[in-house]
Amino acid sequence: MDSVTQTIVNYIEQTNVTNREDLLSVARIAFLDYLASLAPAEEEQAVQDLTRFIGADQSITVNQDTSTNLNKTANQDTYTHQDKTANVDGHDSYLTVKRADKALYYGFASHYLDFDDAQANLAGHFSTVLYSALLAVLKPTDRWHDFLRAYIVGAELEGIIGSLINPAHRTQGWHSTGTVGVIGAAAAIGALRGLHGESLAQLLSLAATQSAGMFLQSGTDGKPLHAGLAARNGVWAYELLEYTSLQTSTKPFDPERGWLKTIGNITVTSNDIASRWLAPGQLIDPGLWMKAHPYCSAAICGAEAAEVICTSSGVFLWNDIERVTVHFPPGADAALWYTAPTTGREGQFSIEYIVYQVLAYGAVQDELFKIDTIDQSVRDYMSRIERVYDLPKVSQSERITKVTVTMKNGDTFTETVNNPKGSPNNPLTLEDIRIKLGLTLQADQIDRIMEAFTHTNEVEPFLQTLRKEGVLHV
Repeated sequence: MDSVTQTIVNYIEQTNVTNREDLLSVARIAFLDYLASLAPAEEEQAVQDLTRFIGADQSITVNQDTSTNLNKTANQDTYTHQDKTANVDGHDSYLTVKRADKALYYGFASHYLDFDDAQANLAGHFSTVLYSALLAVLKPTDRWHDFLRAYIVGAELEGIIGSLINPAHRTQGWHSTGTVGVIGAAAAIGALRGLHGESLAQLLSLAATQSAGMFLQSGTDGKPLHAGLAARNGVWAYELLEYTSLQTSTKPFDPERGWLKTIGNITVTSNDIASRWLAPGQLIDPGLWMKAHPYCSAAICGAEAAEVICTSSGVFLWNDIERVTVHFPPGADAALWYTAPTTGREGQFSIEYIVYQVLAYGAVQDELFKIDTIDQSVRDYMSRIERVYDLPKVSQSERITKVTVTMKNGDTFTETVNNPKGSPNNPLTLEDIRIKLGLTLQADQIDRIMEAFTHTNEVEPFLQTLRKEGVLHV
């Protein structure tokens, strides 16, 4: 095992967050936000198609997981575990779903609407991959503290890797939710399932060699598939290690030939990891961006700036607008792939489409991200929106956007935002998460979910409550 891999393995094994309530509290609200991002997506056609593809029953079930026996014989289907389930009406049924396929489903669904959290160092999404992988390998006796610790460990490794390889990795066209996410998933699984030493190094190695994801998939179902595949491949790496005699390299982060050198073209030392680990922690600094609307987090500052203008001036008639200028620091709009989107999906990654909505309606209209074709008149309005790069360059963990509206009569309105709602310095509250859950669930359902979340020691009883309320269809 090389020195860098050894350092990472040591931290995964030894990290203790018992006295880090700051990290644990972020992890808790991140899990609720993950569920609030996943729940509405379960009604989407593509998500339901994937449910059928993996052979899962679409009916609402209460999970009573009876897996797993790691000493299964070779002639058994060791890559599959059987969940004993009871339908809401109390009748028992049996549903066999591969754990890796569960992770695929959870990751795809939780990232499908692009409603999930993001992190600046990673330049991608933590929770969609990490919680999806952890839910797939969960055992009935797993306690909240161990579950959240595993998430924190996975997030820490992902964020540190992101801080080392970005922005170059992102600008080369990689989607780190997929490329780095699979490594974070393996770290989280290793932490939860208590892997050590060379077994843990091999798990990281099996995950790293499956690293993939190109940002050109933005605005298509390929982008959320990255999250699903990263979670699935992390679980699959764990299954291979546990159930086969397959051996792999124990040097995935070798400074000369490992993942960081091959993918990031950088040479990393043990100190690069050690000096950053939980100092204070990737969930704290730079922290998580959480969303009140389903679009790319790189647009949140611009959307709020436009909302502030509308609050003071009212909604605008586009026939009265000469032009709209969106001001960015250099490169800050890299994730906003589309300047002239033609579909609602593409519009989730277009500052033009998002600012158009706010100025026309006073706020973002979530349903407009689901339309198949953006009307030509709207595309004509969007052509009046231009991007300029005249704001000072900021660090990778900072965001700032200015919006200037110039009217045909010569009036101008301008607003600058750098700490919008949902940013690490202005985070979503528990009440905001309740509102987000309310897009799918009734108030009494949310009350029961929050009660179970607060008053269960193990994770599994909480998941049973979720399924009773119609969340987590697999």
